[in-house]
Amino acid sequence: MHEVSATADLRAPSALVCDGRVQISVHDGVALVHLNRPDKHNAFDAEQIEAFEGALRWFTENDQVRVGVISGSDRAFCVGGDITTFDAIDVEAGYPYTLRGYDILRSLETSEKPMIAAVEGYCLAGGLEVALACDFIIAGATAKFGFGELDLGLIPAWGGTVRLTRAIPARLARQLILTSERLEAARAAEVGLVNEVVQAGSALERALELARKIAAQPPIAVRIAGTVARVVADGADIESALAAERIGGALLFGTSDVHRAVRTWSEK
Repeated sequence: MHEVSATADLRAPSALVCDGRVQISVHDGVALVHLNRPDKHNAFDAEQIEAFEGALRWFTENDQVRVGVISGSDRAFCVGGDITTFDAIDVEAGYPYTLRGYDILRSLETSEKPMIAAVEGYCLAGGLEVALACDFIIAGATAKFGFGELDLGLIPAWGGTVRLTRAIPARLARQLILTSERLEAARAAEVGLVNEVVQAGSALERALELARKIAAQPPIAVRIAGTVARVVADGADIESALAAERIGGALLFGTSDVHRAVRTWSEK
């Protein structure tokens, strides 16, 4: 991977604000949420879920952070739930398990702060559900995407069945869900699942580059633009979506960011 200074800064000990199953580091308004269970391909057991939920809560509540990036290891972004824990889950425990996944990923999806998934290697099952809840996905060339829940008699139940069907053509989504087939990174970009494919090992570098660009934008404008786009993605009718855009645009005229930018432009 070709290191850049900001990438190195985020990996420096001084930038690390949380260590453990999920590492958190922050630099210049950009947070890196690094899934850190590489021996299990970042699979979610109870401890991993707890750590991930805490990291996202920190991301949402920290006023110094404007944009986030989620990454895994070079071999796997995340392969989903830890299958060795599934035998202990019955119907009574299954609903709280799926509900917790909904709560975690819906809060990620609806956060006013953008989150980018930097994917290398396997992005499967619950890992793909995490990536789908992010604002966009940058993939290394050797990344692979897919669900495998039906092989176990399950379905993607942390929002994956719904979000994949909204992200790519519905017929292809049904094929991937029902067959457990995997998409190579290039094909994933072709169908609109990922935004960009970069050289293997460079997904994090590119994601951080984009995150820094967003972090440099006026923060209120970023939040309003993201909210309006999400209203559309959530299926609002055109008049409701246009009303949200209209009101958000009008409110932004009253911000100091706009007046400062206009004065700077006029002086030039």
